[in-house]
Amino acid sequence: MSGRRNGAGRAHLAYLAARLMAEDGIADFASARRKVARQQGVRNDRELPDDREIAAALRSYQALYLADRQTGVLQRLRSTAVEAMELLHEFNPWLVGPVLNGTAGPHADVQLHLHTDRDKDLPFFLLGRGIECVFSERRLELGGNRVALIPLLMLEFEGAMVEASVFNSQQSRQFGRSPADGAGQARARLEAVRALLEADHDDGDDVGLDGGAPLLIPPRRT
Repeated sequence: MSGRRNGAGRAHLAYLAARLMAEDGIADFASARRKVARQQGVRNDRELPDDREIAAALRSYQALYLADRQTGVLQRLRSTAVEAMELLHEFNPWLVGPVLNGTAGPHADVQLHLHTDRDKDLPFFLLGRGIECVFSERRLELGGNRVALIPLLMLEFEGAMVEASVFNSQQSRQFGRSPADGAGQARARLEAVRALLEADHDDGDDVGLDGGAPLLIPPRRT
């Protein structure tokens, strides 16, 4: 019985975290999980839902309560993703995160992974086109208990902000892991994102996410 109660408790906590992300604009699973833990007085991390449980709860919440809004949100954000990926095509862009998996809220950033082995190519590319941006760094788990500081680029588009992590060829072999379960991230190339956007316009279905064409690289463990 204790296992059943614990499962029900995790499901409820996942629902609360999903509601925070959908209604309060919290952008990432970790922040929503921490806030729910504080609100509910949960001190044992093993009692908290992982990223996948929260993502599933978020999709259910959006389908039940925000279906009309969600379709428009995804169309806008995926259109921005296509625009940014076309601009940055020579840096082998991949779309990752909530805009890809369909859980993005209206204030979400478009998250991209870019790839280059020459550090100065990207700044020179943007400077030569008069594109304003902000460079910083982020700490990222690369797998195998390895952590690296990854260059992070913020670009402002009309539809949304674009957050691009920049990897070299060695780092791109393990392109980020979920801190909750260690799984690799799903990601999609420009052609796949265009197909998702076309599906959004046709009927709102997520191609390649729930039984559609296999456009995404699935999460993996290494």
